[in-house]
Amino acid sequence: MAKTRKDNKGRNLRPGETQRTDGTYMYVYKLGTKKKYIYDADLAELRKKEGTINKDKDDGIRTQEAAKITLNDMFKVYMGTKIKLKPSTRANYLYLWECYIQKEPLANKSINTIHKSEILSLYTKLLKKGFATNSLEGINNLIHPTLEMAVDDDYIRKNPSKGVYRSLKKDGTAPEPEPRIALTRIQQQNFLRFAAKHPTYCHWLPVLTTLVGTGMRVAECTGLTWSDVDFDNNTISVNHNLIYRVIDGKAGFHITTPKTAKGTRTIPILFPEVMEQLRALNEVKETLYPGPELVLGGCYGFVFRNRFGSFMSAHNINRAIIRIYTEYNLAEMDQAELEDREPVLIPHFSVHNLRHTFCTRLCEMTSDIKFIQQVMGHADFSTTMDIYTHITEEAMQSKVKKISGQFNLL
Repeated sequence: MAKTRKDNKGRNLRPGETQRTDGTYMYVYKLGTKKKYIYDADLAELRKKEGTINKDKDDGIRTQEAAKITLNDMFKVYMGTKIKLKPSTRANYLYLWECYIQKEPLANKSINTIHKSEILSLYTKLLKKGFATNSLEGINNLIHPTLEMAVDDDYIRKNPSKGVYRSLKKDGTAPEPEPRIALTRIQQQNFLRFAAKHPTYCHWLPVLTTLVGTGMRVAECTGLTWSDVDFDNNTISVNHNLIYRVIDGKAGFHITTPKTAKGTRTIPILFPEVMEQLRALNEVKETLYPGPELVLGGCYGFVFRNRFGSFMSAHNINRAIIRIYTEYNLAEMDQAELEDREPVLIPHFSVHNLRHTFCTRLCEMTSDIKFIQQVMGHADFSTTMDIYTHITEEAMQSKVKKISGQFNLL
C-alpha cells in the first residue's frame, strides 16, 4: 500500500499534489497526453483551483486551451464565421473593434480570465467619454457574441458580458438616446425658402428638397441615379446605397445594397416640389457636370454630385446644412429685432433629421402604419409604430395646450 504523502504541516496530500522545497504547492494533471501544472502558496487555494479544473474536465470545458486565447483572438474567429456580412458592415465592425476595444487591457487577456466587472468598466469608460447609448450597443453587439461563441466552443462556462449592457440601460447609467429632432412645418419651410433665395446656397435645394420630401436615408439619396427616377409615374426606386468606408484597407466610395431587405422599395412622390427640383436639375445636368460620367459598382448617372463633379457625401450635406441654418438664424435675429418680435429660429440638426422630418409629415397626413413603414423602408414594424406613437402623442399634447383654457364649464 502506497504511503500517504504529507506537507510540512502534517496534512495529507492528494494524488497529483506536491509541496515544493520553497513551501509552495503544485498540482499536476493531464490535459490529453500533456502534463499541466498549477501552483499556489496555500493548499486550500490550490484545491479550489483543482476543483475548478476537475469540474471543467468533467463538463468538457476547455480551460487550458482558453488560457491561450485572448478576446482579440476570439473576435477574429467570430468575424471569420460572418461570411455573409456586407463589406461595408464588416468594415464598420472592424473599425469599432480597432478603435475602441482592441487596445483595451481586457482584449489582450485570456478569455477565461475576463470578469463581468471588466466588461462593465469598459462600457462605463466609453459612456464617460460621451458615447451615445446606440454607439455603446454597437460595441456590446461585438463583444457579447464573441464571448458567446467562446461559451458554445466550451472555452468558458459562462459569458461575462451577459446582461451588462442591459443593466446599464435599466439603472439609468447609460444616457437616454437623444430625442429625434424633426423640423416643424414653419422651420422646414423657412429653411428651404432661405436656401432657395440665397445665391450661395440655392444649388443645395434639389438634394435638400429630395431628402425632406422622400425620407430617403442619406446614402440612398446620394446614390440615386437618373434611372431610379420615374418622372412618368412620379416615383423613386431605392435599390442601392453610396457609402464612404475603409474597406480592405482602402478608403473610398462604395456601392452597397440597402440597409435591410425592406430598404429596397419604390417611394411615391407625395410633394410635387421634389419632382420639380429633379426635373430642373435634369435639364441642366450636362452644363453642371460636363466632365466624364461617374461610374461605380455598375451604377452611373448619379443625380447629386459635389461642386467638383465627384460623389456627394453625408459630410458635404451636413456642412451645408449648418452653414444655411446658421446664416438664416443670424438674418432672422436681425429682422426680428427690427420688427420687435421673437425670432423664429431653426434648431441645430443634421441630414438624418430630414428623414425624421419627412416621417413626421407622413404621420401627420395618414394613420396607415403599413404605408408609412413601406415608404420609410423600416425593417421592423415596431420602429414605425414607435415613431408614429411618439409623433401623435406630441401632436396631442400640442392640441391640448392650444385648447386648454379657451372655454369654461361654468
